Amino acid sequence: MTGNARRKRAAAAILFSLIMACLLGFGGLLVGWYLWGHFGPPTNDPDETGAFFFGLLVGGVVALGGGITSLWRFWPRTLSESSQSSDQANGI
Repeated sequence: MTGNARRKRAAAAILFSLIMACLLGFGGLLVGWYLWGHFGPPTNDPDETGAFFFGLLVGGVVALGGGITSLWRFWPRTLSESSQSSDQANGI
């Protein structure tokens, strides 16, 4: 893999991971709000700041986990010498 193609794949992996982290974070925020509303204490505060902070916490954890997993999965790797020679021998 050439250096330019590797950079493009790395940039695509970072962009994809950021997009997935944002989407997963928003989903986690919604799930956190739902869980707090159904299982949290009764609300006396009209702002529901407890639900907001719990949603942010859940969304942040989900976004970090999803972003790290996505980067780990899609980051371009170099092939080792043994796997390259076995791929060439197999005609790949």
